[in-house]
Amino acid sequence: MTDVTVGPPASRPAVMRTFLNPYLQIVIGALLDTAGEILLKKGANAVPTAGGAGGIFGVTPLASGWTWIGIVSYVLSLVSWLYVLRSVPLSVAFPLINVVHVFVPVGASIFLHERVMPKRWLGISLIILGVFAIIKPLIKAEERL
Repeated sequence: MTDVTVGPPASRPAVMRTFLNPYLQIVIGALLDTAGEILLKKGANAVPTAGGAGGIFGVTPLASGWTWIGIVSYVLSLVSWLYVLRSVPLSVAFPLINVVHVFVPVGASIFLHERVMPKRWLGISLIILGVFAIIKPLIKAEERL
């Protein structure tokens, strides 16, 4: 039995090609990074503040399962990011991954019930406009290929 992911990208199944699309991986990585941030915050709040060395160095949240799930989410985000960097120029990928600055406040608002101030929403809107300004020329360039 052969592995279906071996071989040139064109020989991979359509679902795998779609999943391995570097631009989709940027979104997946951003979502995993966002999940990591939210889970770490949940983990930090899940354990009582402790005195001593654990409290001073901030390691007491390591006793929370939420923290460990957040760490796993970060690692998966890193794997996704490394995959993206193999095929997308850093000057393109880095601005696109900054969609995290949109996802985190939205996620914090939904899952942690944090209030996002109107000025922050204005900044988030500017980030979204910037991402679209980058994406539009990319789409046109890829259509020509």
